[in-house]
Amino acid sequence: MRKFTIATVAGIAVAAAGTALHAQTYSVGTNPQGSLAFASGTAVAKVMAQMGKLQFRVAPYGGSSTYLPLIHAKKLDFGFANQGETAFAYDGTAIFEGRPNKGLRNVGVMYRINGTFAVPKDSPIRKISDLKGKRVPSDYTSGRIFHYITGGILATQKMSYDDVRRFPVPTFIRGINALVQGKVDTAYIPLNAGAGKKAMATMKNGWRYISFDVTPEGAQRMHGVLPYAEPNVVPPKKTNTGVVEPTAMMRVQFYLVTGAHVSDEVVYRTAKTLYHNKKALALAFGPFNRMVPAEMAAKHSNPYHPGAIRFYKEVGLWPPKN
Repeated sequence: MRKFTIATVAGIAVAAAGTALHAQTYSVGTNPQGSLAFASGTAVAKVMAQMGKLQFRVAPYGGSSTYLPLIHAKKLDFGFANQGETAFAYDGTAIFEGRPNKGLRNVGVMYRINGTFAVPKDSPIRKISDLKGKRVPSDYTSGRIFHYITGGILATQKMSYDDVRRFPVPTFIRGINALVQGKVDTAYIPLNAGAGKKAMATMKNGWRYISFDVTPEGAQRMHGVLPYAEPNVVPPKKTNTGVVEPTAMMRVQFYLVTGAHVSDEVVYRTAKTLYHNKKALALAFGPFNRMVPAEMAAKHSNPYHPGAIRFYKEVGLWPPKN
């Protein structure tokens, strides 16, 4: 009869656990097709399959305000959101008033997102303050975070949705579609978003971004609407679609988040794989060129997943320094 040592039994157990991880599929909540979140989720799924040997499946929803509660409820495993919204969701404030999602955990910062309002190239509108009385997408019923993103941009000029003509839309992509169709005078477009590039090719003369005045007071008002958001001036260059002159935009950190129910080993392997494979991520989706692996562990009011903390300690990124 064959004898098994403790080490042999332990090795078999580890191998079995690894096989189970490989066999399982982990869901990733994203915004609709054509969004940065959807393309980011697709890139992460590709890299995790190739480099991390884990199967991820992209699950698109109307917006992160829809899928973050599903992660908390253990119906999804991962998702993307900016750092302001993750704080809202965890604490049960703003969009999530009275509905805290304490099951959310941070994995890490993927990259930073820039975005602001855009107008047709031949529009007389030159800056955010010119939007007073104009038709502006509003409400964002399926992606409520965009109400706070766009509200924060308006706030830099001491404006709110009371100063414009509201045009209710469910998602920011529908807002872009309304711009293409001439139903609104402007629309919020994240820098280099697929839906924005599609609109550029669809509109007769294309579109361009408009700027706002960057002041300490304006930045403070922006923070008051969306925590952690900050003004950032984006230069015109070939890779920045729609930027025809130095343009002030809202910049936010874009996080991969997970649920407390996801195993430490899966989150550890996810953080490790993404940290070591920026090049593969960027080949799958260009905005990952802006990823800074050394800054994946950033200070945030929400807790990080133990699996992510384990990895960040290994590479000297824990506790966060910024």
